[in-house]
Amino acid sequence: MQRFSTPAALTKPLPGRVLRPFVLVLGLALAAMLALSACSSDDEQQQAMQQQDQPQQEQVMQQQQDQQQQAMAMQQQDQPQQQQAMAMQQQQDQQQQAMAMQQQQDQPQQQQAMQQQDQPQQQQAMSDEEKTPIVFSDLNWTSSEIQVRAAAFIVENGYGYPTELIAGDTTSLFQGLVNGDTNVTMEIWPSQQPWLDELEPGIIELLGDSLDTNWEGWVIPQYLKDENPGLVAVSDLPEYMELFVTADSRGRARFIDCVPGWACEQVNGNKVVAYGLEDVLELVKPGSGAALFEDLESTYNRGEPWLGYIWGPTKPTATLDLYRLEEPEWTEECWNSDQGCAYPDSDVRIAVNTVLLDAAPDIIDFLLAWDFSAAVQVQSEIWMSDNNATPDEAAIWYLANNVAVWSEYVPADVAARVEAALSEVS
Repeated sequence: MQRFSTPAALTKPLPGRVLRPFVLVLGLALAAMLALSACSSDDEQQQAMQQQDQPQQEQVMQQQQDQQQQAMAMQQQDQPQQQQAMAMQQQQDQQQQAMAMQQQQDQPQQQQAMQQQDQPQQQQAMSDEEKTPIVFSDLNWTSSEIQVRAAAFIVENGYGYPTELIAGDTTSLFQGLVNGDTNVTMEIWPSQQPWLDELEPGIIELLGDSLDTNWEGWVIPQYLKDENPGLVAVSDLPEYMELFVTADSRGRARFIDCVPGWACEQVNGNKVVAYGLEDVLELVKPGSGAALFEDLESTYNRGEPWLGYIWGPTKPTATLDLYRLEEPEWTEECWNSDQGCAYPDSDVRIAVNTVLLDAAPDIIDFLLAWDFSAAVQVQSEIWMSDNNATPDEAAIWYLANNVAVWSEYVPADVAARVEAALSEVS
């Protein structure tokens, strides 16, 4: 090995001022070497640590890869379920869309069906709003009072028309019918009302029959006839006048006349003159048909003489034994002159003002079918008398107890509504 020799200058001791810088440089160099050694050591430690951590990092990376693979496997495993769920959701969406489309298609049909269903009710409501009251002539005798209330009850509760009753007598209410103040008169006796022929056409229309064929006449109780066999005809009255004299008859035979305002009042007055009985008979005017019936029935029950006017069929003629005095036979010539002859049998009719023909054709059909036959008429009058009832109560009784009769005059739905209304009042 080659050796180097140290120069003498270097081996010679240096002065102190030269030595200090040298030491300083040497120290710095030594520190640098130590720092480099430390850095090298740190690098070695870091490298060693990195080598030591590498398996752990590889393990972590492997775990991460495993987790990713598991996740992928799970995703692959879940994919059929997700696809199934998506398919189900898609199917539900399609069903909802189909339902929505069907609802859209059905909605107009449903609306149309509802409109069609509501149409009759709307038409009925409109019809009810447009219906005007039907005014009945409330004539003041029992058969008319009962049947006019029965007919009005059906018209109002079955057909939905408001109704009104105007009370009066034959003369005033006939004029009211002509003027249009009333629409319906349930009892018109054409044979007693010659003014019917005097009307211009198109004012009044005669419809169906109201009552059975009626008769009118002058009567006495049969027991009185049996006691006086010679008392047969009107012409015999002067000879038997004393039988009928009362304290208030001014020495004449007490004769119960027709109700004031009825057509028969004028006819009876004409008969008295035609028969020459002005000085034989004292005409007593009853205030109503009921008052006439009461006078006859009370006198009959006492067994006393009674003379007067009556018509049938009525409760008195059905329950009392009466004798009808004979008169000359009715002729049209006689009736159109002095009326000195018997009353004609009368077909009692329903009359309406012709305005009603167009205003209420359904009511016209009802009135054409109506028939207050003697059987139900007399039965109702008897019930009214025996129960001291009002005409309103008698009308309800008739309707409630003769459903099979009057329901034949109306459509089934009308009858059902009337029966429902009856259940609330009877």
